[in-house]
This record gives sequence, C-alpha cells and structure tokens, in this order.
Amino acid sequence: MQTSSARFQYQSGHDMRSDNPLHIRLLEMWAAVNKETDNALSVEVVPWGGLGASKTSLNKLLTGEMAFHPISGMPLSTVVPIAGMEGLPYAYRTEEEACRVLDGPFGDLLREHVSAVGLVVFPKIWPQGFNQMSSTSRAIRSVEDLDGFKLRTAQVPYKVELFTSLGCDPQQVHYQGIRDALVSGQAEGQETPYLYTEIDGAAEVQKYMNITNHRFATFWMCANPRTWAALPADVQGVVTRNLDKYVELYRQDMWAANEGARVRLQKRLEFVHTDTSGFIPRLERNGFFDRARKSFGAKAWDLLESVRGSYPR
Repeated sequence: MQTSSARFQYQSGHDMRSDNPLHIRLLEMWAAVNKETDNALSVEVVPWGGLGASKTSLNKLLTGEMAFHPISGMPLSTVVPIAGMEGLPYAYRTEEEACRVLDGPFGDLLREHVSAVGLVVFPKIWPQGFNQMSSTSRAIRSVEDLDGFKLRTAQVPYKVELFTSLGCDPQQVHYQGIRDALVSGQAEGQETPYLYTEIDGAAEVQKYMNITNHRFATFWMCANPRTWAALPADVQGVVTRNLDKYVELYRQDMWAANEGARVRLQKRLEFVHTDTSGFIPRLERNGFFDRARKSFGAKAWDLLESVRGSYPR
C-alpha cells in the first residue's frame, strides 16, 4: 500500500491477479522495503493489468510512469528480441535447470541486452513455470492436433511465429482477455502454467488439460533507470537485498502453487498426456530453429548450449 508521506512514491504494476504468489510476495517485499527505509520509499503494487496490459505497462516502465515492473520475457521481447530465448521450446528440462541457466552467464547476456534499451534489470528471474495447453474443441494428443488450432497467444511476434510453426492459428489477445476469447470462440485454447489456468478463468470454460510443457515462462524484474537513480544508495541497497530474499520465497511459492493447481485441475478437466515427440521435428521442418538462431545470434545460442547441451536435439 502506498504511503503518502514517503519521500519517494512509486508504482509497480503486473498482469497477475491479487491471489497470485507474485502479487502476494511483492506486497510483502515492498512493505519490508518501506519499513527498512523508514518510509523513504513507498511502492504501490497494482495487479491484473490495472496500470495497463503488458504492452502499455512496458511503455510506462520505459518512460518512467512506472518505476518497477516484473515483466514476462515475451512482451519484453518486443523491444529486446533476444529475451524471447526465455521461451525457446524444450530448451529447459526442469524448472530448476531453467532458473540456473537464466540466473547464470546465459541470463547475464540477455540482461545485457535489456540494459542496452535503457532498463535496469535485476539478477534473478521470477519463474512462472512450464506452460501447458488447455482446450475445449479438441484434445491435443499429438502435434497433428495443433493443425489449425486457434490458440490464444500474446501480442508478441516471437510467440506468433512459434505457434504458427507448430501448425496453430494464433489468436492475439491481451492476457486479461483470455477468458472472453475462449467464451466467444475467438480462441479454442490457451497456454499458461497450471496455476494460471486454474485461477485466471480458463478452467471454467475449457475441457482438456493437455500436458505439453512446451515452454518455460518467467518474469524479469526491471526498473526505470531515472526513478532508480533518484533513490539514495542506501535505499537502493535495501531494495536489492529484499529482491534477493523475496525472489527465493516466491520461487518456492510458485512451484508449490503450480503443483497444487495441477492436482486440483485433475478434478475439473480431462488430463491428456500429449505425445510431444513430434513438436521439435515439426518446428525444424518449418524452419523455426534456423530463423531463431539467426535472429538471436550464434553467441547467445552457443552460450545456451554450453550450459544445457546441444539444442534443439
């Protein structure tokens, strides 16, 4: 909650609901920062796109209208294309591996590119988890079931190319509009982690939970450089220390929340264990990986392979 008497009064918006672990931990974190700085810094946390959908929020972060923003790598890739490497299909075998790779030298390279567009980006990622596909009109039992599948996706060129290469008919809808797109029939399905499927409305209007684990998603905690530089060094230190503390708490929360949602969703949706063996071959045939490697650059690709092994095979 923002404190009107604070010397620095900032805002931080995000796309998640107020009962999401991200929002809960951010509230706790900024309350701790406010207390430890003796009310020098107060940050109001606004959930569920209250300061604008992802594209609007990113623009506000870049201009300084928003001081802090945990932004998903997909909308971030619209201004920092290499950030799309977060979501390379099957690049990470476990969430622990994804965090290790994206916290390490490979992630540092991506952060260099984020810094180059004028954002302050903090060292550790805030993982969302692996995305699964939910659907109503059809079960996704193999890659052939993606042919012409109207999948909701973000308004992000990288994601449109990825899912087009898989055979889908991507429907670009902002995050808070997913449920409406599913109800209207604009989209047949969507792809998010288990928790998001459960609490953000999709589970109410979908039939199948297709276990695909096709891409990892995370937030990158960023700040506007001018509002960050305005903070005294000791206040910056308090923020940095609490970011390090609360990202670890959030990770444990999110892993547990996704697992809990998976168990609960088994009572609401029909689970399909998708045969994903055809996903990478189809992407290869359609030239996705060749285009991605050229777009992201050999340096980044080679660095990814140095820490996770040959990719995509």
